[in-house]
Amino acid sequence: MGLDELEAFLRKKGAAELITEIGMETATFNALADAVAVSGSTVSSRLSEGVEREVFTVSHKPTEHGTEKRYALTILGRRIYDWAAKTEFERKVRELRRVQHERETAFERMVGKLNRDMEIRKMVTDSEPVEDQDVDLPEGASLVPKMASEEKLREAKHKRMEANLEPIEELEDADGTGGGSD
Repeated sequence: MGLDELEAFLRKKGAAELITEIGMETATFNALADAVAVSGSTVSSRLSEGVEREVFTVSHKPTEHGTEKRYALTILGRRIYDWAAKTEFERKVRELRRVQHERETAFERMVGKLNRDMEIRKMVTDSEPVEDQDVDLPEGASLVPKMASEEKLREAKHKRMEANLEPIEELEDADGTGGGSD
């Protein structure tokens, strides 16, 4: 593959980001599609093109549900990754991902508040008007629900994540002892 062809591939949307996401590890299509800010079809195309251009390799790992494709960098892919790290491109990609996540979170909060506001307005317009009447609310009560703090939301997320963890059981050898190599 020539230099021009490699440069053309790297300039395609999502190609360089896939290289930085795979890094020195391996990754599945689903993990890459979740991590990179391009469509699933674009991820699929870039992975196929990267395999053709010998930037990525594909291995098949057996799982309990069949076979899983795992993508890794070739020697050429690792050289590109090393340059991405040295030129801080990798850090910028991760920073961009973090900012995109913050934007999405802020957008979801805004939509949530808008939906609650619209529901409250609907409830107020559906009920009989309370004109010329004093309404006593208990101390600290509000018609608008309070949003949980960032810390409370983060704690709840971590609790949900921990609840999904399953303990790793050691495999036993044929002789019934714990799995470890001698």
